[in-house]
Formats: sequence, C-alpha cells, structure tokens
Amino acid sequence: MNTLPPSVTQSLILFFLMAAGFVAGKAGILRGEAVRGLSRFLLDFTLPALIIVSMQRPFTPDLRDQALRVLGLSVLVYAASFPLAFAFTALYRRAPIAEKGVHRFAMCFSNVGFMGFPVAESVLGRESLFMVSIYNIPFQVLAFSVGVALVRATRDGSSENPNGRRSILSLSSLKALLNPAILAALVGFALFLFSVRIPEPLFSSLELLGGTTTPLAMAIIGAVLAGTKLGGLLGNPRLWITTGYRLALHPFLVFLLAKALGLTGLELAVPVLIAAMPVAANTTILAGVYGGDAVNASGLVFVSTVLSLATIPLLANLLGH
Repeated sequence: MNTLPPSVTQSLILFFLMAAGFVAGKAGILRGEAVRGLSRFLLDFTLPALIIVSMQRPFTPDLRDQALRVLGLSVLVYAASFPLAFAFTALYRRAPIAEKGVHRFAMCFSNVGFMGFPVAESVLGRESLFMVSIYNIPFQVLAFSVGVALVRATRDGSSENPNGRRSILSLSSLKALLNPAILAALVGFALFLFSVRIPEPLFSSLELLGGTTTPLAMAIIGAVLAGTKLGGLLGNPRLWITTGYRLALHPFLVFLLAKALGLTGLELAVPVLIAAMPVAANTTILAGVYGGDAVNASGLVFVSTVLSLATIPLLANLLGH
C-alpha cells in the first residue's frame, strides 16, 4: 500500500521519468538531433493533443461562471508575473543574457501541463481538472509566444535559432501567435463552450497521443542533464533564488491576490496549487528548440522538481487538502 502523499508520489514519478532520460543520454541513445527531434514532436503533436483532451468537459452555466473567474485570475497573475520577473532578474547582474531569459521564463511559467494536472487530480479531486484546464489557457498563449521571446532574446533584441541564423521576433506575427499549442487551446475551449464531444476513435487517439507528453518531456530533460555538469549548476546562487521564488514566493502572492478577489474553495485552491508547481518542463524544451540556455533551464527544472517533493505537500496541507 502506498503511504506517500499523492503530491510526493507524482513528483517521484516525474523524477524517475527524468532519470530514464538521463540514463538514455549517458548511453548515447538520446542526444543531439534525437533530442531536438523529440522536442519538436512534443511541441507540435503530443502537447496539443493533451490540451484538447483535457478540455473535453460538459458545459453548464456554473462551470462557465467558474471558468470566467478562474480565467480572469490567471490573466491577472501573468500580467503581474512578467514585470516581477524582470525586476528580480535585474539583480542578476553577472548573469549572461541567455541565462536571464530562462530565469524569467521559470519565474513566469510553472509545470502546469506535465505536473499540475496529475497533482491537482490527486490532491483536489477529479472535479478540479476543469479549472486547471481553464487556468492553463493563458499559459498556452503566452509560453509559446512571449515565452519564446524570453528564452531566445539576445542583447540586440533579435533572436538566434539553433542553427545560428538570426531573425527579428515579432510577437504580433501570425507565426508566433498561431502555433499548435495555442490553436489547441482555442479549439479545446470552443468545443467546451458549444458542448461538442470529439467522436471515437479520434478522441481515444488524441488521448493516447497526449498521454505521451509527460514521459517524453521528462526524458528530454533527463537527456539534457546527462551532458551537464550538475556540480557547477548547483553552485549557482541564482538557480536557488529563482527556485525559491517559483516554489514559495509566487504561490504566496497568488494566494493574496485570490483572497483579495474573494475566491474560495477550489477557485482559490487550484490557482495557488498550480502556482506552486516547479519550473515548467517547457523551459528546457523551448530553450533547446530556440537556441536558449538549455543547461541552466534543465538545472532549474531539476532542482525545483526535487524540492517540490517537500513544498507541494506542505502547501496542500495549508490549503486543507
């Protein structure tokens, strides 16, 4: 019988998946082009499938009202997160531009899709997943548009892809705004609003495909870590400061904001719990795809995921779950 808290169990599962990727990386199975190809497959196929499936919920007026309140809070949280992230990283005077970018991304985006859904289901119950899906909509829009700009920004304001070619990143361009993850979020929300159920066997196919997102993401992170000197990363004080912000300060600020808006019950617990998730696995994936600092990104994901084994159960107890 499993006596561990559900949140600890979920964190350990992710850790073991990461370890599998680490071993594969050390063995030379996952490295270079293989890692980049898997990252692109995840971003363009498995993650969009996961988003659409997670939003297949029956429509009711009560759920609609809850969705609007939770979505409004999520928008406010992200609106405040970006200036806060820039203010904090302004203190990282010795950090290179690329490293500052992944710290900003890590402060703004938590591991909602890969860890938030299973932890919320375990701690708050299956009924919480609808609100997690709604709360996650701004993440999909911002992480793959503004977030891309954060992880690949250079000193002159241009961007550099993994092949070394530079191009100006326009956040208003259709290419930046209409990527598969954003389209999936829009389609999924529209299907919810109009009570459209995806027919079989398409739904089961999307469900199976989306189910591979978490193991793929963590395996990719582990493979990147396999080529990384962790000792050097762990000695970087900026890594620990950003992790502390992500796991402690950020959820506390979200709690204060939600309470000020009068939210209670799951409408309070879901945003605070999601805010307490470790650094988004997409930090490493996007940094690898778009030529950012994938090494420090992996360190942030690794350390915050390990420490969340203690912080998430503590927060769940404070929330009364």
